[in-house]
Amino acid sequence: MAQIVPYHESLLAPWADLHNAVFAGQHNFWPVTARLLKRRVVGAPGFDPELLLFATDHDRLIGFAHGGEARGPELYNLGVHPLARRGGTGSALLAALQVELGPMRPDCRGMNAFWGNSRGPETSFFGMVEGIGIAHDDSAATAFLARHGFAKGPQAVNLRVTSQSMDLEPGRDARKRAETLGLELGMLRGRCPIVGQSANAEQPLSGQGWFTAVALHAGVVAGYALGFPTPELGPGRFGIFALEVEPEHRRKGIGTALVMQLLLEMQSGRFTACEVTTVPAESQGAMELYERLGFSECARFALYD
Repeated sequence: MAQIVPYHESLLAPWADLHNAVFAGQHNFWPVTARLLKRRVVGAPGFDPELLLFATDHDRLIGFAHGGEARGPELYNLGVHPLARRGGTGSALLAALQVELGPMRPDCRGMNAFWGNSRGPETSFFGMVEGIGIAHDDSAATAFLARHGFAKGPQAVNLRVTSQSMDLEPGRDARKRAETLGLELGMLRGRCPIVGQSANAEQPLSGQGWFTAVALHAGVVAGYALGFPTPELGPGRFGIFALEVEPEHRRKGIGTALVMQLLLEMQSGRFTACEVTTVPAESQGAMELYERLGFSECARFALYD
């Protein structure tokens, strides 16, 4: 029977090995190190070692579960070593975490302060460009969550554009229309504006290397699109973290023009590909916008939050 123990710094190195064994082969997976886990997870503000639990078998790590209460009781991440699955380890970890937190919901969009990008653009450890996820066809993971009372929500779709598939003509047309509407398009570096406020107002994000295409109307932000580098996934790789247009300025092509601006900025370097995560059930228009610029589906994820 596996023993459940809370996080201790001595577990960092074997935890990195466990993480890499659990998630190898997932979309956008890249190997983590003990140093990286310490910086991105353990070192994040608000980290509680009592809410990061490990399952051990004869002093060998075979699973882990992480939860928190940033937006109410949530399951941030859970993994069991491939050689230890179907033995109740995942259920034991979940039960132990529920003793600490009570009933939880899974944070499968990865938008918590530890695994995802809630603090700003940063390459996720695997899955969606905005955070970790569960592949929609991962029957073992979805069946496990179903047994524990978690119901799937809408699917998220990862879309990718490459230097070969990119089509900027729709974006150029949209840019011309935006300019005829009195909108000023520009780029910001290391700053993320707030729609409906002046360009000097900023959202508090901690990501590195991000850049923002912005549309201004009479000095007020009418919309913006935020991009960031994801070098861990390969040279010239980027992600789009956010796209927002003020309601009164929608359906005028501004979103298309903003994404085009990001892609042109990416092309100024050694651009190879860019990914973005969309939820078609929540915004079919965003899906269509990206497809017009040459993005195509590369992965699907099951959402639970």
